[in-house]
Amino acid sequence: MKPARIALAGALAALAMAASPPQARADQVRIGVVVAQTGTYAFVGAPLVNGIRLALDELRADPSGFGGHEVEVIFEDNRSDKQEAIALITRLATAEGVDLIIGPIATSEAMAAGPVANELQVPMFTTATSPAVLEIGPWIFKSTETADAYMAPVAMHVVEVAKPKTCFLVSIRDNEGYVRQRNVFRAILESHGVGIVADETILAADTDFTALATKIVDADPDCLFVTAPPETAANLIIQARQAGLRPDTVIAGDSGMGSQKFLDAGGRAVEGVLFPASFVAGSNELSARFAAAYQARYGSAPDLWAATGYTMMQVVANAIRNAGPEINRETLRAAMAATRDLPVVLGQGRLSFDENRVPHMGGIVMQIRDGAWVKP
Repeated sequence: MKPARIALAGALAALAMAASPPQARADQVRIGVVVAQTGTYAFVGAPLVNGIRLALDELRADPSGFGGHEVEVIFEDNRSDKQEAIALITRLATAEGVDLIIGPIATSEAMAAGPVANELQVPMFTTATSPAVLEIGPWIFKSTETADAYMAPVAMHVVEVAKPKTCFLVSIRDNEGYVRQRNVFRAILESHGVGIVADETILAADTDFTALATKIVDADPDCLFVTAPPETAANLIIQARQAGLRPDTVIAGDSGMGSQKFLDAGGRAVEGVLFPASFVAGSNELSARFAAAYQARYGSAPDLWAATGYTMMQVVANAIRNAGPEINRETLRAAMAATRDLPVVLGQGRLSFDENRVPHMGGIVMQIRDGAWVKP
């Protein structure tokens, strides 16, 4: 064991001994939800929690929803802060004695908090996009397909339908998930002979893109690819259009373009943007029922992240039902890993984890048209 891991293990052991986790009954399960409901990643966290709460109420109303087990869920906001995520997960796993953690959101948060969950041997189910989080250890699960799976259909659509000769790339450099999305998109375009005229990076907190927008326009690309948090991406696209970006420039991005925040921030400037979707309301009977229930409860249509939260709660419920007579962290971990062909509202309607705990659902290429998400 490396010195850093020894220090971590020692600190966690001391904390665990100092804490007195509640003793749950054999039929009782405690779940901690640690997601950013404020800050940079609130665009994911807020609808994610809405989806979780909707699924939770439906499951509790169904006698077979949790297989007869009593389930308590503790919601915490880590405020888009990695250190806060670590502190909350540590407390929930020790002092609160939770059996499973849903969250955190971003790859950067999951990479920081994952080693803690793995050391404490509590299943952690994150929305992180990078498969690197799974390499932390067997206690880590992710709800998102890898960038190789969901970015490829968008890149192929751009190549085969738009047929650009050149493309300008912009990505967030302080988050591995965004870097990986850029890498997948770039590799596919290059393999099909599309010239990359520039590959620029920005920070998630950046707001002034005057110089970058000018550089984009001067490069006169046929295609602009942006992978960044929704409001940041929308701001960049707005400034590029204001600087004189050709109206026929093909613009593509990541799944964050499927959020309401992107639409609200971008307005008419994001018309025509292509992005990968893991959720399309009405794509099947289950997703149609979910969309109607979400609209009735919250007064707005569900986005990808609302559907993701709903799905994550369904996956956890399935694990609880299949964990066997004794519910604990290890039986839940094994049941999560064994998830196969579970009906869900995401993708093509079925979710399975492979041997590496990578989820598979199948992605869909979508486009923003007249302020709505449609198939191109």
